[in-house]
Amino acid sequence: MDSITQGIHSNFADLTDSHAPAISMTSAYDFNSAQEAKDRFSGKVTGNVYSRFTNPSVDNFQRKLAIMEGAESAIAFSSGMSAYLALAVSFLKQGDHVLLAGGIFGTTTHLFRQYFDKFGITAKSVNVNNKEEWKKKLLPTTKMIIVESPSNPLIKMADIQWLSTLTKANNIIFVVDNTLLTPVNQNPLKMGADLVLHSTGKFIDGQGRTVGGVIAGRKAHIDILRSYLRSSGTCMSAFDAWVLSHSLDTLKARMAAHINNAKAIVSWLNINPNVRKVYSTFNSLLDSSSHCPVFSFIIRGGEDTAWRCIDSMCLISRCTNIGDTKTLVTHPATTTHARYTDEEQAHYGIDKGLIRICAGLESSEDIIHDLAQSISCAVDRNVCNAP
Repeated sequence: MDSITQGIHSNFADLTDSHAPAISMTSAYDFNSAQEAKDRFSGKVTGNVYSRFTNPSVDNFQRKLAIMEGAESAIAFSSGMSAYLALAVSFLKQGDHVLLAGGIFGTTTHLFRQYFDKFGITAKSVNVNNKEEWKKKLLPTTKMIIVESPSNPLIKMADIQWLSTLTKANNIIFVVDNTLLTPVNQNPLKMGADLVLHSTGKFIDGQGRTVGGVIAGRKAHIDILRSYLRSSGTCMSAFDAWVLSHSLDTLKARMAAHINNAKAIVSWLNINPNVRKVYSTFNSLLDSSSHCPVFSFIIRGGEDTAWRCIDSMCLISRCTNIGDTKTLVTHPATTTHARYTDEEQAHYGIDKGLIRICAGLESSEDIIHDLAQSISCAVDRNVCNAP
C-alpha cells in the first residue's frame, strides 16, 4: 500500500481516558454500514450525523448548561442574536405579535421590529415594571414575550413569576434573557419562564474569547429549535463549545469575584458628588445571591462629560462586551442602544450621560482609582494623569 494512503488512514489516539474532555474537531462521522447511516439520519437510532447539528463538544456544553439552569434540554447557536433569530423562525408566523421589555439590547429590538415586520410579525416594547402596560398591550395575536432580567444597561428586574402567570393564562411563550445574572444567580425556568437564553460570550465565557448563544427549556421546545438548527446551520462551533464547557466549571467562583468588585465600586459611586444616579442591583432589594456585576451611572454634564470620562480611563477598557476578566466601559446611547430613537432613549431612561460598567477581576481599589481620576478629568477638564 502506498505510504501516502497509509498515512491518511493511520489510526489516531484514543482519548477516552483523558481527564479533560477532548475537543471534537470534525465535520462528519463514520458509519459502520449504509443501514446505520440511514437509521441515524432518520432518527431511528441515536448517534452523530453531521457537526452542523450533532457534535460531542457542543452536546457536552448544552448538557452542562441545561443542568445548571434546571432545564430538560438546551441548544447552542453561533451567537446570541442567532438564538433570537431561532426563536422567531421556530415559534412565530405571519400575523403574530411579540412584546419586548423596553430598553433591552438595541439589536434585539431592532431584529424584531425592523426585520420580522417585513414578514408580518409585529413587535411592541413595554416598560418592564408596568404591569398595567403589559396587560394593555397584550393582543389576541401575542405569541411571545421577551425580557432581560436584569435589563441592560438600567439593571431593571422583571417580575418573572407575575409574567409567567400572565403568559400561561394566554398561551404565550415566555423567554427570559439570563445573560447578566447567569444560572449561578438566577434560574428563570424555576420561576415560570418557558425558555431561558444566554449570550455565551459574556460571563459564561468569562474572558471575551468567543461569540455564542444558547437556549434552555423543556425538551418539546428545544426539539423544535433543534430541527430549525439542522436546516439553518446557525450552529456553535466545536471549539467554542469546548471553551465554554470549561468556562462553566469556574462560573460560580468568577461571578462571586465580579460581584464583590461591583459592590465596592457601586458603594463608591453612590457617594460621588459628580454622579447623578447609579443603576445597580446593590441599590435594590434583591437577595445578596442575585447581584449583577454590570451597573450604570449618570455623570453630571451630559454626553460630552460622559465621553471625556470614558476617554480619560487608563485601566478600564473601552469595550462594548461584558463578562471579561478586565473591567469594561461603554456609552450605551451611542453604542449598544444607538438603534433606539432619541425619543425612545428618553422614554426608557437611556440618558446621554449614562455610562455602563462591567466590573472585571482586577483589584477593586485599582478600578475605583481609575474611575476617580477619569471622572475628575471629565468634570474639571483636566488631563488624564493616571498611571
